[in-house]
Amino acid sequence: MSEHIVIWEGLWNVCEADGLQSLRCMTYNSGPVLPPDLKVSGVLVVICIIITFLGLLLYIIEDERITYESNINNEERIKMAASGLFLVAGLMLLVPMSWVTHSVILGMANPQTLSQWKPGMGASLYLGWFNSLLLLLGGALLGGALLWCKLHPTNNDQPSAFKSSMEQSSSALYPESVVFMQ
Repeated sequence: MSEHIVIWEGLWNVCEADGLQSLRCMTYNSGPVLPPDLKVSGVLVVICIIITFLGLLLYIIEDERITYESNINNEERIKMAASGLFLVAGLMLLVPMSWVTHSVILGMANPQTLSQWKPGMGASLYLGWFNSLLLLLGGALLGGALLWCKLHPTNNDQPSAFKSSMEQSSSALYPESVVFMQ
């Protein structure tokens, strides 16, 4: 038997790898087996997934609905609600990632733990942090863009400086006195 055994503890299962020879995984069948931080983290991650799905659904449904009824007030409110849902989901994902990271770091620093059983930071923690960052960034950008558009409305009736300069240059290139033959 190899001395190099790696154990992965996840939210829903635990896996043991014996070098390159075998990999055994088993799901948690009972609640008392799980540490308390993983119990709460699993629930928060599932709630975060549901909130993210609701935010996406709200944004997509609003986008489809706007083609049939055009009410700008409702459009802004629905998009701001979707932005808020993304922000809440990002914060809710940040909590379990921080908690599990804290417990892993405490386990790494524990001198009583045998060196072969010391926990390490896995790829799932980094992916969780990255997903939390993306949700927070997406919610902030969506909400910020909506607030920016609300504070700085554009008037489509007046030509912009770019349009007027383009019109001047095109009139210089093609004066009205020139007749094109067909």
